[in-house]
Amino acid sequence: MQFNSMHFMIFFPVTLFVYFIIPVKLRKVWLLITSYYFYMSWNPKYTVLIAASTIFTYISGLLIEKSKSSSIGYIYEGGGAKYY
Repeated sequence: MQFNSMHFMIFFPVTLFVYFIIPVKLRKVWLLITSYYFYMSWNPKYTVLIAASTIFTYISGLLIEKSKSSSIGYIYEGGGAKYY
């Protein structure tokens, strides 16, 4: 789906409309689902790659959050910030 296509002109307003009417708790899930749809409409064979990337990023975030009290969090974030 290209940004200047008619498909996108329908997809984007519908996505925004639903985003603002659903409960706040579900908004991130809604954006994840619509993002997957957006990328799959371009090339469905990359679904596995996007899913793997999502899972890897989520698990990495959990590990960073879990290790905030240790020095390993500093390594996970690329040494960009120190925890006090």
